[in-house]
Amino acid sequence: MRKLTAMGIRARPSRNAALMELSAELPAVVLSRLLGVHISAAEKWAKESASTRAAYAAELSHRKTTEGSYR
Repeated sequence: MRKLTAMGIRARPSRNAALMELSAELPAVVLSRLLGVHISAAEKWAKESASTRAAYAAELSHRKTTEGSYR
């Protein structure tokens, strides 16, 4: 990542998005073994992705449609 950063390319946001997506799809133990990260780190990512998705779903359910009514 240092070489990318030196060229002005920020790789961390993409890395974090990929980890978030994987953690939403895979159990923490599989993610831990697949990526070689500690199980507590994988559990943290899994918890974060679940709460993010739940908050997003709740937000979507309260948005107004283009006609002004709620979904």
